[in-house]
Amino acid sequence: MPQKSVVLDATVMTTLQNCPRLADFQFSRNFRPIEGPSNSMECGLIVHKFLEYYYGNIIKGVNKTDAVGYGFAAAEMFISGCKYCTGFVPFHDHTDPKVSCGDKCRVKPECNHKPDEFPGVKNTPKEPDKSDPQEKWKTGWGWVLETCQQYIDFWRNDVWVPLEIEKVKAVQLYDDEDVRVMWKSKLDLICDTLQAIVPVDHKTMKQDRDMVSMNNQFMGQCIVTNSRNIVINKIGFQTSLKPEQKFIRKSISYSLDRLIEWQTEILPYYAKLLLMYDEMGYFPPNFQHCQSKFGNCTFLKVCENNPDMREDEIKKMFMVGSEWNPSNDE
Repeated sequence: MPQKSVVLDATVMTTLQNCPRLADFQFSRNFRPIEGPSNSMECGLIVHKFLEYYYGNIIKGVNKTDAVGYGFAAAEMFISGCKYCTGFVPFHDHTDPKVSCGDKCRVKPECNHKPDEFPGVKNTPKEPDKSDPQEKWKTGWGWVLETCQQYIDFWRNDVWVPLEIEKVKAVQLYDDEDVRVMWKSKLDLICDTLQAIVPVDHKTMKQDRDMVSMNNQFMGQCIVTNSRNIVINKIGFQTSLKPEQKFIRKSISYSLDRLIEWQTEILPYYAKLLLMYDEMGYFPPNFQHCQSKFGNCTFLKVCENNPDMREDEIKKMFMVGSEWNPSNDE
C-alpha cells in the first residue's frame, strides 16, 4: 500500500483519544454549535487576544504602557466584533474566470484583520444576571477585562523578553513505510526567560487545576521548539483569590526519552488509528467521555438519539463551519 500522510495537532489528537466520534464530528465534518462558542471559551479567547496584541506590540518595540492600550483595544473589539472582517472569505483574484465566488465572498476590507479575527461574543454578557439560572454560572466580559488589568499589574516588573507570538510551526515528526506524520503547533508565546528560550502556553480557568505533563499539546510544543521545557501561564478568573494565587507560571520539564517515546510510538499509533477509522468509515463513540467534571459533551443529545434520527438532531443544533486549522490563516 502507498504511504499516506497525516496532519495532526494537539486538539485533533486529544479529541481522537477521548472520543473518535467526537473527532469525526468536529474535524472531519466540521460541525460547530449554532449558538456559538461556550462562555468559558469566549472568555479565554478574549484574554488570548489581549495578550497577543500586548506582547506583539512589545516585540515591535512599543513601550509597555502603550502595548497595554493596544491589548485592551483588541480585546474590546473581540467582544463587540468587527463588522468588516467577520464572515468574509480571504481575498482572491475576482478577475480570474476560474474562480467562483460564494455568497459570503468579498474583497478583504480595510480593517486588514484575518478572517473572523474579531467575531464578537455571543454567550458572554458584560455582567451575568445572577438571578437567571442560565447565566449565574457565567463569567462576564467586564470581569475578564479587569482580570487582564490585574495580570498587567501583577507582572509589571516582568523581566521575561517576548520573542514570538501566535506562531504556528509545522514539522514532520514521523515517517515510515506506511505513514508520514506532520505535526502543527500554535504557540501562544515564545519567551526568553533569561535562563532559556521556552514556549509559553496561556491557560485561563475559573478554578485552579493542576497542569499534568501527560499532555499532547505540551510535548508537541517542546519538540517543535527543540526545548525540554514549557511554561504554563495560568490566568484565573476567580474573584475570591489574590493575584499571586491566580497568576502562576508553572514550568513542566521532559526527559529526552519521554519526548522520543511520544514522537516515535504514541504519535504514529494515533495517526494510523485515524487512518483506519477513516478507511472503515466508522468512528466509534467512547461512552466514558459523554460527561466530565466540566459538563456534558456538546454532541450528547445527538448520540442519545436513535441512529436514523441523529442527522436531524445535528441540523437543529449545529452548522458546518470552516475546516479546522490551528493557524486560522494558513
